[in-house]
Amino acid sequence: MTVSPSSPSSPDHEARTPIGERHVASGMREVFLGVTKQNFPGQLLAGITLLAIAIPEQLATAQLAGVPAFVALIAFITATLVFIVAGSNPILSVGADSTIAPLFAVAILKIALPATSQYYSLVAATALVAGVILIAIGLLKLGWLADFLSVPIVAGFLSGIGVIIIVHQLPRVFGVSSGGSSVLSRLDSLVHHLGHVNAWSIAIALGTLAAMTLGEKLNGRIPWALGAVLIGAVLAVTLSLASHGVQLLGAVTVGGPTWRLHWFTTHQWGVIVTTALTLVIVIMSQSAATASTSADEIGVSDNLSRDFFGIGLANVAAGIVGAFAVNASPARTTITRLAGGRTKLVGLTAALGALALSPLVTYARDIPLASLAGVLLFIAGRLIKVRQIQRVYLISRAECALAVVAWLGVVFLGVELGLGVAVGLAIIEQTWRSARPAMIVLGRRDGTTSWEPLEVRDVHLVAKVLAVLFERDLFFANTGVFRRGLYGLLKKYPDTKHLVIDSAAISDIDYTSLLSLSEIVSDLANDGVSFSLARSNPLVQKKLRSTNNKFLAMIQLHDSVDSAVTHALAQT
Repeated sequence: MTVSPSSPSSPDHEARTPIGERHVASGMREVFLGVTKQNFPGQLLAGITLLAIAIPEQLATAQLAGVPAFVALIAFITATLVFIVAGSNPILSVGADSTIAPLFAVAILKIALPATSQYYSLVAATALVAGVILIAIGLLKLGWLADFLSVPIVAGFLSGIGVIIIVHQLPRVFGVSSGGSSVLSRLDSLVHHLGHVNAWSIAIALGTLAAMTLGEKLNGRIPWALGAVLIGAVLAVTLSLASHGVQLLGAVTVGGPTWRLHWFTTHQWGVIVTTALTLVIVIMSQSAATASTSADEIGVSDNLSRDFFGIGLANVAAGIVGAFAVNASPARTTITRLAGGRTKLVGLTAALGALALSPLVTYARDIPLASLAGVLLFIAGRLIKVRQIQRVYLISRAECALAVVAWLGVVFLGVELGLGVAVGLAIIEQTWRSARPAMIVLGRRDGTTSWEPLEVRDVHLVAKVLAVLFERDLFFANTGVFRRGLYGLLKKYPDTKHLVIDSAAISDIDYTSLLSLSEIVSDLANDGVSFSLARSNPLVQKKLRSTNNKFLAMIQLHDSVDSAVTHALAQT
C-alpha cells in the first residue's frame, strides 16, 4: 500500500524524531520504548484497530494457504509476539500474508494432498527452513541483499501474485467448484462451470470488495473488512444462504500449538528448501520495503538486519507451533501507522487481543467463502501495480520490460521459474550496464575552473585538450569498451594533445584494466599525447603506483580536472 509522506503540519510529522537522535528498538527491555501516559490510550486503540483488520485478513489468508482457519490466527499471534521482542521496527506487522501464502501452497500441493497431516507438516517445515535462512541473513548483517531485487521486478512479481490470487478466488466468487493447478487450467475449469454460478455468492463477494474499496477512501482507519465479513455472516444465517448454494467456512476447530515436524524424504526436503528460498526472496523484498518506509514515516531508526532476524525467528516459531510461513504486511503496517501506532505496544495489544478472542473463532463457521474471497480480491488488487509499472515505463522501457517479464512469468510459468527468469534478466541487464558505461566529454564553463558535460550551455572545449568522464569502475568486462571509446573520441577530436580522465566514478581498477591502461598510455605516448587522471581515489592511486610498469608511471595524477589541464598545457 503506497502512502504519501506526511506533510509538515500533520501529526505524523510532529511525532518524528530527528535522524541524528533516532534509537533502534530491539529486545524485551524495549517493548515499551516510547510509551508514555499521554500516548498509552492511543497506542491501545491503534492495537485494537490492527486486531480488527487482522482477523478477517488472517482467516482469508488461511484459505490461500490451504490450512484450517484457526492456524492462521496461531501464526499471527506467534509471529507478532516473537517479532515484538526480536525485531527492530516498532509498528511492522508480521503474520500470515497473502503474498507468500500462494507460493508455498502451490509448491507443497505438488507433493502432498490438500488438508492432510502431511501437507500441514510440509508447510510447517517450509516455514522453519525459511526462518533459519532469514536468521542467518540477519545475524550476518546481510540485509543489503534485499537491494538486489529492483522495484520494477518486485512490482511485476507482486502483480503476478495478485493475478494468481484472483484466479484462485474466482470459483468462490461465482460459487462453483474449482480445478486445475495452473492459472490456465483453473480458468479453463471455471469456464466449464459458468453454467452453475451462484448469484448470492457473486453479490456477497462484490459487496465485500466494494465496501472495502469505498471504505478505504472514506476512512482507512475503520475495519471495513471486518464489518463486511460480519454482514456476510449475518446474511448467511438470517437468509439460510447455505440452502441456496452459498459455501460457508464451516466448522472452525479451536486448538493450540501442534508439533507437526518430522523427517522427510530427500525429494520432499528438496521441495521444502527450494520453496523456502523463494519465500526468503519475497519476504526480504517486501519486508525491507515495508520496514524502511514505515520507519521513515513515523520518524524512528530501523535496523533491517535485525528485522530479518526477527521475521526469521517468527517463522521458526510458526513452524514449531505447527503453523506456516509469515511475512511483514504492508497493508497492516500502513493501517497501524494511520491509526496512530508508534510503539510495539500496538502489536502486543493486537496479539493478546487475538489470543483472548480466539475461543470465539468457532462462530466464524457461518462466514461465506465469498466474503473471504472479496477480502482477498481487494488485497490482490493492491498487489497488482499497474500504475507503478506505467511510471517505470515512462522512465525506463528496459526496466518496464523486466517488470512485465516477472509479471507474466509468475502467472504462466509459476512463481519460482517466473521470478528466476526475471532476476536472471535483471542480472544480465545490470551486467550489460556495467560493461557498457557511458563516456562523457567534458568542457570548461566560461570564466570558471568548472568542467561539465560539453552539451551544457556556456561550456566549451579547450584547445588540444580532451577531458572525459568515465562513469563506472574499470574492470575486465568494460576495459575493452573504455579503450575503444577513448580511441573513438580521439578520432573525433584529432587535434588532441592532452587526454584527461575524470576518474571520480572509478572506485577500483582490476589487473586486466591496469594492463589495458598501460597499453593505452603507450599508444598515446607514441602519438605524442599526454595522459592524466583527475580526482582518482587513494586505492586507484596505490594500484597505479604499486606496479613497475613504466607506462603506468607516466600517468599524471591531479586533484581536479582543471588542475590536470593547466599542468598539461604548461608542459607543452
